[in-house]
Amino acid sequence: MFHPLIFDNIKVVLEGAVYDRDFDGSITIIGRSDIMDMAAFYRQFQIEFRLSDESGEGQGPFAQMQLRTSLADIAAEQLEQPLTEHIGCTVCIHFFITITDVQRETEAVTRMLNDIWGNRPHIAQTIKAKLDEYQLHWPPEQYENQITLDFHRKIDEGNIEDLRDLVDHTIASLTQLHAHFGKRS
Repeated sequence: MFHPLIFDNIKVVLEGAVYDRDFDGSITIIGRSDIMDMAAFYRQFQIEFRLSDESGEGQGPFAQMQLRTSLADIAAEQLEQPLTEHIGCTVCIHFFITITDVQRETEAVTRMLNDIWGNRPHIAQTIKAKLDEYQLHWPPEQYENQITLDFHRKIDEGNIEDLRDLVDHTIASLTQLHAHFGKRS
């Protein structure tokens, strides 16, 4: 008999937890993808959402929860062979905001997220500036900031009970980011 992969089981629970929060009106899902990359042989599921009380499409901060597994994990699970140290998948959470003062605001983001997450995930921020062809203005007035929370470990079905807390913490983080950075477009 076919048994679903660890990835599939976690994906169903994570997706359900996010959709439950969409149904209760706290968030609005704005994107979803379920990828099987045949070139690099990995699977990835990601779901994007923003707070439901935001007005205007494409405005304000949004979050992306990403679940990923590799060929080694899939093969080890299917073959029941120890091809990897721990069979499972990884979760990363990304937040997308607009900032104007790189130094001050990136430090504020790190403090804010460490308070919510208890200094647990590794926080990395990627700053981008868009320069239009005919409007080369430096320094730019705004920067796009992609904030990544990486837990640097794999999860499996033993962590399923933690997924609702993960979604709740993500929404709490998005709420704080929206309060500080949500008025920018």
